[in-house]
Amino acid sequence: MRFSRIIPLLVVTLATAACLPTGEDIENELEAALQSVVGPWNGTSQTLTLDFQLQAGTGNAVSGSGTMKEAAAAGTVPITVTGTFQRPQLSLTFSGMTFEGKAVQGTFTGNYTTVGGISGPLQLRATGYSKDVTILLQER
Repeated sequence: MRFSRIIPLLVVTLATAACLPTGEDIENELEAALQSVVGPWNGTSQTLTLDFQLQAGTGNAVSGSGTMKEAAAAGTVPITVTGTFQRPQLSLTFSGMTFEGKAVQGTFTGNYTTVGGISGPLQLRATGYSKDVTILLQER
């Protein structure tokens, strides 16, 4: 009698274990996710946020558009994004930005090696102005 109850439980346990992804499955899925930067992204720092979409271009080129918002600003500002993705290096230029009352261009370069995102300096530049803001860029 007890044996007849154990067999169905054993079958369910084994079937469930067979459906769980292996370490190799997880690694392959993560590797596939890091092959492309196409799609929606956001960037966060203490002083600004970015929200943008990247599309693939010719070769390793990427481009897109979105918005930025300085923490102290009332609203968002439209931005354009151009760059390259030569795996794992992602290089982006953000145009149309306004920061601390100045029209600036932002540049960012980092290695996209984890789905957790890329953290590093966003270099904001204008004539007579330079500021680096540490930002975390993440694919959504």
